[in-house]
Amino acid sequence: MQWYSGPEGDQRIWYEPEDIEQIATEQLRNADLVPTLDDPVTNVERLIEGHLHAELDLYAELPDGVLGLTDFPARGAPKVLIDSALTEARDAENAPVGAVGRWRATLAHEASHIFLHRYLFDPEMAQLAGRSAVAVPSEGGLMRCLHRDISAAEADWGSVRRRSDWREVQANRAMAALLMPRRLFRRLALREMGRLGLGTSTVAVPDVEVLTALLADVLQVSKQAARIRLDSESLIAWD
Repeated sequence: MQWYSGPEGDQRIWYEPEDIEQIATEQLRNADLVPTLDDPVTNVERLIEGHLHAELDLYAELPDGVLGLTDFPARGAPKVLIDSALTEARDAENAPVGAVGRWRATLAHEASHIFLHRYLFDPEMAQLAGRSAVAVPSEGGLMRCLHRDISAAEADWGSVRRRSDWREVQANRAMAALLMPRRLFRRLALREMGRLGLGTSTVAVPDVEVLTALLADVLQVSKQAARIRLDSESLIAWD
């Protein structure tokens, strides 16, 4: 973790991709919420409320296009608000895995903002992290996460320092690590590949859709998220 100044002089935090993977894993371990082969679905609500000690409102009335919002007040616990329509889609009978995955991704994204970016709004934590001041230490701040912000898509990490949405890119990386922890994800993928007779180390491109759908269902994430994780973990044989 390093502090640096953005193009407009704003204070930013730099994390290497591997740092974010490790931080997310530590959060799960410290919360005693590390998913297993027998119970592979991360309990994100418990992570937010029980471990991060944030207030959670799952039925908030948010502006159009805003899926989630994290409020860092000047004093007190962070508040995580999730759009009511998103939660209602999750609550629907026979809700598709896409709706459930989108809801879980939003919660994990907001949780990631808390443990990655609270330093920007909390002067005491900023000092612990080696910074004597933050941009708005007495005012708190809001992190509004739009539909376009919450995505499992891999970013060009070399450009993240200069991007205006750098915090969203970092939160998306942590989101994937929370919902699909690397060690568990690889074990699940290899196990299911063996069961389906799709290979022992990588899956061929024509079979990716089958494996993706299975992993998405098991982990309760979107198919897009599962496919991107397969690719980032070099489990797809592109040749």
